[in-house]
Amino acid sequence: MAWEIYNRARARLLADDPQGALAILAAPGADPGEIWSDFACLEGECLSAMGRHQDAAAVLQRAAARGTPNHWVYHGLAREYRELGDFARAAAASRKGHALLGWPESERHGYVFTHDYFSANIADWTRRFADDIVAAPIACLEIGSWQGGSATWLLDKVVGPRGGSLTCIDSFAGSSEHAAWIGRLGETLEDMFDANISRTGLRHLCRKLVGRSQDILPQLYDEQFDFIYIDGAHEAKYVIQDAVLCWALLREGGFMLFDDTHFAFKDRPEQNTATAVTAFRTWFADEMDVLTPQDERQLLVRKKPG
Repeated sequence: MAWEIYNRARARLLADDPQGALAILAAPGADPGEIWSDFACLEGECLSAMGRHQDAAAVLQRAAARGTPNHWVYHGLAREYRELGDFARAAAASRKGHALLGWPESERHGYVFTHDYFSANIADWTRRFADDIVAAPIACLEIGSWQGGSATWLLDKVVGPRGGSLTCIDSFAGSSEHAAWIGRLGETLEDMFDANISRTGLRHLCRKLVGRSQDILPQLYDEQFDFIYIDGAHEAKYVIQDAVLCWALLREGGFMLFDDTHFAFKDRPEQNTATAVTAFRTWFADEMDVLTPQDERQLLVRKKPG
């Protein structure tokens, strides 16, 4: 019954009716039972959609105070603190959520991510790097590093324990979707990345290359990588360039992961990320195995041996 109520409310939110969703959650007899933290997260989303960020934060703070093991509570808290301009508390909330996802190093090292775009991937990455991407030592390459979320996780969980290296390429200027607010962070993205990488204690395993990936990747053609993560600018014209250039750098049997395959540009639909990903899958179909369903937000492919 509780999940039925939750799903009805989420459907209203997805229909752009947060007030209606809140009414469903607050209706007489709408007992959340054991999924009370999921109700709190959804209530927070609804309030956030209405611009009531202080109220959303209060709801999620109460859920956190009850000792919830639901990392989405802290993910939502980070979102609301960020909207309220409290970047320090946003980072602290993200660290709490990371610990619940099996990444205690984030809290122990004191990583600072004002905008945590990575934590939703942790569960899937943990499984993939245990079951599929098992090279040791391992050479990793990522396009788009932001504040170092994926990079610090890779260093803590994969490159450090197995041995190997991580190469990070980023202009640290942000992408088009960040233009409206990136200047309010108080620090440059590169400074934040550098500080987080230093906190891992594994900086010697990480190579930072600053610039446009389309300019830097051809300079690496004497190297091969076991894992490549494409998470740079999401416009199709950039994604397809990154994919083709990276494919030549991927070792046979290696893995390439595309992020945000559903990313859409409302005013420029021809630049939707899926346009590039679909084209790449079509053109290189005979050279790859696709390991994730078409509708997932991240797409993992494996380069066939030989």
